[in-house]
Amino acid sequence: MNRRAALSLPPPMADTSALGREQDLQGLSDEPTIHYLDHGSRSRLIRWHYHPAYELHLIVATEGTAYVGDYTGRFAPYTLMLTGPNVPHNWVTDEACEPVALRDRVILFSEAFVRRCIDFLPSARHVRSLLLDEARHGIGFSSELGRRLEPYFRRVSEHGGLRRVASFFEMVEALAEDETRRPLSSRPFKASSDPAQSVKLHRAVTYIERHYANDISLKAVADRLSMSETAFSRFFHQHTGYRFIDYVNQTRIQRACDRLTGGETPITDICYEVGFSNLSNFNRRFLILTGMTPREYRMRHRESVAPT
Repeated sequence: MNRRAALSLPPPMADTSALGREQDLQGLSDEPTIHYLDHGSRSRLIRWHYHPAYELHLIVATEGTAYVGDYTGRFAPYTLMLTGPNVPHNWVTDEACEPVALRDRVILFSEAFVRRCIDFLPSARHVRSLLLDEARHGIGFSSELGRRLEPYFRRVSEHGGLRRVASFFEMVEALAEDETRRPLSSRPFKASSDPAQSVKLHRAVTYIERHYANDISLKAVADRLSMSETAFSRFFHQHTGYRFIDYVNQTRIQRACDRLTGGETPITDICYEVGFSNLSNFNRRFLILTGMTPREYRMRHRESVAPT
């Protein structure tokens, strides 16, 4: 399992608003419903994000890098993954791939729906384990299962009512029976029962996104949320899995990656533009997070996009 991406890092966690207002997934968390959507390789839905719904995600075209929690790995056609509530995720297509109109088939369903199903079928312990326990890490399934279940994704998209529910139940049964399935993220993610916590987290992340290039401090963000530094530090780590300073540094390094591949700005200038106060610290953090130096990162990117 590869925890580093050779040429890209997932940007830090975004709030559910990344999916746009038409996909009101905050509301979905309370509705016993099943939703279907699909999109292409250039959709604006392709962002590092999380939401309170379960997401069964099938890739049907292109190859690239999948990010689920702290997992990084490759995807290809018929990659099939399940993410539980509030597990951050993203699928980024390689630049070398041609754009396609249909890359992703996605089924979204609420935790309320899951619990009603489990109450209705109390003997289905394997389904309970799959959805209430394993999905907190994100789950990867075999590509053979992905290929086999694509027609079911289509049925869910084409039908409503009992036909949709019946197709969904068959899919869940197949997922629970896949003995090759594997956890993705090394740590589980659990949805908060208090919506105010999500609002606080969104405010903190937004502040970091806007001020990462400045001398941002834990105290400054804690003050904005009317929290003590200790309480905010504990809260932030609990909900993101990162220490505050590590999250800030990851944000800065991601922005540095964008600048390194987007032009010829000197590395020293990029270091200061993204908020680091000295070059040695920038180089050290960059190496830790990407596995290479900024210069190596730029050169590898050039090699990857150079015509053959």
